[in-house]
Amino acid sequence: MVGESKLTDIHVHLDQYAHEEIKQVLIRAHESGVRWIVTSGMDLESSARAVEIAAANERVLASVGIHPWIAAENFPPEFHKKFRNLAREDVTVAMGEVGLDFVDNVFSGVTYHDNQDLREAQEQAFRRQIELACELTLPLIVHCRGAYSSLAPILREEKAYRARGVVHNFEGDNRQASKLLDMGFLLSFGGTITYPDVTELQRIIRHIPLDGLLIETDSPYMPLHLQSTDKNEPANVARVVQIVAKIRKADTEELISAIYTNFTNLLNVKA
Repeated sequence: MVGESKLTDIHVHLDQYAHEEIKQVLIRAHESGVRWIVTSGMDLESSARAVEIAAANERVLASVGIHPWIAAENFPPEFHKKFRNLAREDVTVAMGEVGLDFVDNVFSGVTYHDNQDLREAQEQAFRRQIELACELTLPLIVHCRGAYSSLAPILREEKAYRARGVVHNFEGDNRQASKLLDMGFLLSFGGTITYPDVTELQRIIRHIPLDGLLIETDSPYMPLHLQSTDKNEPANVARVVQIVAKIRKADTEELISAIYTNFTNLLNVKA
C-alpha cells in the first residue's frame, strides 16, 4: 500500500459515478492508501450531493460551489443563503469548484473566449463566491482555464488571501505560479502531469516550494497517461504522486507525508 493511508485527493466528483459504483471506488482508493478525498460540487444540486456523500463516508470531505460554466448562465438567485447553509455542514471544508474558464464548455459546446458578457458573468460569480468563502473562512478550490491573466488580479482585489485555497489542475506558467504562491494559494497537479510532453509543468513541479504542492485526480475526468480506462478514479492518485516524486527526485513516502500536511493544514482537517 502506497503511503500507508496518507495519500490525499484534493479534487474529485464522486457524484458523477453511479450510486452503486461509489462504494467500490472508495474501497479501491482505500486499498491504494488514500486517506482523504474532497468531492466537489459544480452547482447547487451537485454540491448538496457532495455533502450527502461525504456525510455517509468517513474518508470523504465536501466542497460546495458553482463551476464557471454554470455560473456564466445560471447563477442561483439565492446563492448566498443556499450555499451558506451547505457550507456550514460539518463535512464541508472548502468552496469549490469555483473560478474562471474562458475556453469552452466541453459538455454544451458554449465558448467564452469571444463572449464578453459570459466572461463578465463568470467573474462576478467568482467574486461573490470568494466573498462568501472569506466570510466563512473556507479555502477556495479554484478552476482556471485560459484565464490565468485574470485570476490573480481578481484574487488580489477580493483579498482572497483571507481564505487561501488551491488552484486545481494547475496549467499556468512559472510567473503565474509564483503570483499564486505569493498570495498563499497552493497548486494541485493531477493526470496532466503524467504525460511526458508537459515540460513547462514539470519545471514548475521541480521548483515549487514543497509547502505549496497538492495532488488530485479530478475523477472521473482527467485520465492519466496510458490509463487503461477512460474513467479516472481516486485510487490513481497513488500513480500521480509517484510521478511527481520522480520529477522532483524526491523520496515518495516523504513527499506523501508533506502533501498530507499541506492538505490537512489548508482544509483544517484533524490529522
